[in-house]
Amino acid sequence: MAFGFSRLAPCPYCYAQIDPGKVWYRCSGRPAPGRTACVVSEDESRVRVLGDALPVLPSFEPEARRSLSNARPACPRCQGPTGTRVCPNCHSVLPDNFTVDSPLFGIVGVRGSGKTVMLSVLGKELTETVARRFDASIDTVGSSNLLTRLDSARKDMETGTGRLPDQTAASERVPAVYTVTLQKAGVAGIRQTVSTIFSFYDTAGENLSTPDKARDLHYLEAANGIILLLDPFGFPGNRDDALRRGVNANSLVDEPRTVLRALTDVLREAEHLKPGKKIKKPVAVVLAKADAFFDEVDPDSPIRKPSTREPYFDEAESLELHEYVAGLIDKWGGDDVLRTLDHNYQTYRFFVASALGSEPDYKSGTVSSRGIQPHRVAEPLLWHMARRSLVTMKRA
Repeated sequence: MAFGFSRLAPCPYCYAQIDPGKVWYRCSGRPAPGRTACVVSEDESRVRVLGDALPVLPSFEPEARRSLSNARPACPRCQGPTGTRVCPNCHSVLPDNFTVDSPLFGIVGVRGSGKTVMLSVLGKELTETVARRFDASIDTVGSSNLLTRLDSARKDMETGTGRLPDQTAASERVPAVYTVTLQKAGVAGIRQTVSTIFSFYDTAGENLSTPDKARDLHYLEAANGIILLLDPFGFPGNRDDALRRGVNANSLVDEPRTVLRALTDVLREAEHLKPGKKIKKPVAVVLAKADAFFDEVDPDSPIRKPSTREPYFDEAESLELHEYVAGLIDKWGGDDVLRTLDHNYQTYRFFVASALGSEPDYKSGTVSSRGIQPHRVAEPLLWHMARRSLVTMKRA
């Protein structure tokens, strides 16, 4: 008897491990002749898994496939053929290029660290600036309340009231998913087309304030890499200055070491690590709100330098910034953060980012009159991409 095995991959929406060769399908809404069309309704699986009650067409498990048949599955209700693949667990529509090799990256941080603002701006940076820089096609997949909320928040900051977005609700469970297609140099310089998927989940800050709450975020286990946002105002050396600037004291309750410790506990548990072993999952540690410190450093400081516009990730530049940021964290009283990273992670890299480009009015919660000028927001993601050879890494 021959034995086979199937490789699993995390669904980019619910992060459940699924077999890309054994997916479900969603009715197309086009019935077979003489049959009554299916109608949209609330999907119990989507409500249970994602908390999404938006009416959709029914999903179904196809009949056993015939190896020599190319016929598309037929909806058991209306008999209409369909090619729309969905996750068997959450019934979300899967991207066309979803495979076992599609990496997922999670973005996490405590409340007040600027995750929603960062994601709002990162989406536009991906589909415009990064897409042009790497000659890539980057698009959102499907729709979700999060994508709608991020787009609305960005437009409101850019051209509307200028107000910063509200804090993420703990019930927000549908991520923003992007599909990426680009070309890279392969063997003998031959250009190869590669595709991948990014899935970003805007966690509520309170979900990472303790290890117990963090354990509920199972997507951390599924992610191939983590982007951890730290609020620089949360370090002991900056807290008093933050209050003088009008930063809400409630956003400073959870210190950077708190979220890092919780994340570390979750990842160590996920990898079943024994004492003394280090976490393999790479982590990009990002000091958000870098604009608040531009006036306190030299004009040629690494945190003020814009990222290169060339189609590669500059490793030498990144390492210079890494060392500089480590020095800042130590200066601000974050030596415990440095030790936790050194003792628990095989691979981590420091970054800075400013989604806005200039400091907002913290008291009124509005962006600067200068508008939004993103600074280095895509670099942590590009580091993850370069590590997986999705983009070129320029070595020192």
